[in-house]
Amino acid sequence: MKTLRRPQRAPFDPVTQDVPTRTWTVLAQDPSVLGPGGRALTTTVSVPAERLEAGPKGHRINVIDFDATRNVYYKPRPKDLYSDRYENVRDIQKLVSDPYFHQQNVYATAMSVLADFQTALGRSVPWGFAPAGGTGSAHHLKIAPHAFADPNAYYARESESLSFGYFTGQSGKTAFTCLSHDIVAHETSHALLDGMRSFYLRPSHVDQSAFHEGFADVVALLSILKSTELVELALADISDRANLIASRDLSYESLRQKSILFKLAKQFNRELSFVRGDALRHSVALKPSPKWLSQQEYQEPHRRGEILVAAISQAFLRVWCKRLEPIGTERGIALNRAVVAEEAARAAEHLLHIMIRALDYVPPVDLVFGDYLSALLTADMQLYPDDSKFHYRRQLRDAFATFGITPSSPKRKDGAWDPPEDAEKLIFDGVHFEPLRSDLNEVFRFLWENRDALGIDPDAFTRVTSVRPCTRVSTDGLVLRETVVEYVQTLRVFAHELRLFGIRKPEGLSGQTFLPLYGGGTLVFNEYGHVKFHIGTGVRSKRQSARLQSLYDSGAFNRDADQTSHFADLHRRRMLGGAGHPEEQW
Repeated sequence: MKTLRRPQRAPFDPVTQDVPTRTWTVLAQDPSVLGPGGRALTTTVSVPAERLEAGPKGHRINVIDFDATRNVYYKPRPKDLYSDRYENVRDIQKLVSDPYFHQQNVYATAMSVLADFQTALGRSVPWGFAPAGGTGSAHHLKIAPHAFADPNAYYARESESLSFGYFTGQSGKTAFTCLSHDIVAHETSHALLDGMRSFYLRPSHVDQSAFHEGFADVVALLSILKSTELVELALADISDRANLIASRDLSYESLRQKSILFKLAKQFNRELSFVRGDALRHSVALKPSPKWLSQQEYQEPHRRGEILVAAISQAFLRVWCKRLEPIGTERGIALNRAVVAEEAARAAEHLLHIMIRALDYVPPVDLVFGDYLSALLTADMQLYPDDSKFHYRRQLRDAFATFGITPSSPKRKDGAWDPPEDAEKLIFDGVHFEPLRSDLNEVFRFLWENRDALGIDPDAFTRVTSVRPCTRVSTDGLVLRETVVEYVQTLRVFAHELRLFGIRKPEGLSGQTFLPLYGGGTLVFNEYGHVKFHIGTGVRSKRQSARLQSLYDSGAFNRDADQTSHFADLHRRRMLGGAGHPEEQW
């Protein structure tokens, strides 16, 4: 009889007992963006130090290198899992031809995006899928770096995975989407956003569909701009001398016309642009105007998402210029290119964290761009009350306004959310503070006791979907402790009943159509258990008219397909030309 032997486990890296992070080498952008002398342009990312198994496989990400097209499983690196063997490799062909580097690239890039989310939010972030046959969140996001022979890449909730394709490019060489920093960051952002706001994959207002795409694009863009190596390279073309940049080239208008953003848009690999698409090119070149929101072309989610990218890109440039003023642009002197790049990286990181923190201050359903703008302003104001130095919030308000997007909070001049109007009427009798920070049932009791003061519809089915305590620390040392609660309501009615609620029925929709109305809210408690914000919309809100019209125009009432599983199909339709410029995938 044979004795079964336990599989060999990778030895535990002793360094993880001493330091919380580990650095890995990844491509700063993609194989087409090379550094001086034609060398590979790489950068390092810091990720949480953890015990690894071959894959790499950690506690949140499991790289499974299976190729469905060829029905082949590519073995992961079996040894030396904790050392960065590519730290000093500058030959781009060696990196492109090494499947072990591909595996490291997707693992490290995805983990760095996850780390950014958790740092900004001050807590762990779940994935948006439950374990088989269970509830809650599954622990592992599966990543397939060579999933299929196809110019595509997407996140799929059903398979709990990110899938990256490969294909033969125009040069005749194989192009790998897993080697593009922004594609990997983009898809990882979809998975994380789905984990935080699962209802954003459901049909709703066109802004909500566009937000998923635009948000992932901006996270990818700002993640790239955090790399000083890439920023320095992009600035090289506008340098007067080897390492200096004239102040005249660092004005807002100059940067907008020939800045790093345009440089990056032009540098993006033409072969990978078939997958990535022209989203960044279009967004950077998009001239600010309120007219885009109403044009038919921008009712398509990917195109509409470009408006969000354009607004935040414009805010980034203005903040970058503001950060350069104290170090010399106001005095008209030339600045060191490395210093300029460092200020860009800091601006990108701060904006990225504001964007991510804002997810805690948005409604759980029926999001519009104005909601997200108010969330951005609130998120920054809570952690950085004094904005007088670089004016991040003013730049965001002004940039969004040029595209016709105004805050959804109408009463405050600064555009942030107001505390609930009837906060003094809230009842806390019988509600225990400690379980209120973690127990869904305790939060539901609070909602039950306060449904009148909170304006919660008594006829709708109400469900608390998440309770998330968090602790955030600003660079100024301010500690902010909050508990973020999300609840969702569903009310099913016949279309002919909508008029009873003051909701407009789409013309042409049968009155006998049985349809769901979704509502809900985000409650933010402070560290003493008091309600700071109640952000959301009711199931009978006037906003339902726009939502239903958007669904009707998109044909949502004419199909029964699962609306949460359309990522790959949507990408493929774009790739085949259905949306005009089909390359970008998610």
